[in-house]
Amino acid sequence: MKRKSLQEHKIQGTYRPERHGLNVRTSLTGALTSITAPKFLSKVARQEWNRVCPLLAEQGILADIDQSLLASYCQMYAHWRSSEDDIAKNGLVITVESQTRTGRTSKPVQNPAVRNSIQFHRSMVQTAVKFGINPLDRPRIEVPSDDIEETDPFQAFLDSANE
Repeated sequence: MKRKSLQEHKIQGTYRPERHGLNVRTSLTGALTSITAPKFLSKVARQEWNRVCPLLAEQGILADIDQSLLASYCQMYAHWRSSEDDIAKNGLVITVESQTRTGRTSKPVQNPAVRNSIQFHRSMVQTAVKFGINPLDRPRIEVPSDDIEETDPFQAFLDSANE
């Protein structure tokens, strides 16, 4: 079972600051300032980077430490697209010809790009979940807000006892 986001706890009335406030990341150290794609990305991966990166940075989700994970997502996207292009060109089933003792035979087999496409898509979706790219996972991404105060419950108790 997935953990609820702070917003879900607040909407359902189950939010408790002493319990849920401690799990909130209060700052993203190394906020992403330069949104340039790594040089090792392929052309298609770079296009996906240029499409997704500004959107994630705008939402405050992306930090410098996330660059390699985002690059991995973009590269998986490029591989998936390549597999889909191969399927569009050659079809789901290809004919394999082989030489046997009795002569040449040909038999239909599944295009290997189909299996690759499924694997790349699965990897891509797993990585997309971490960034909240999937609409179902978007509410679960907790973006740190500046209005959260870090108060020590014990200090608050001592202050209330002194009054």
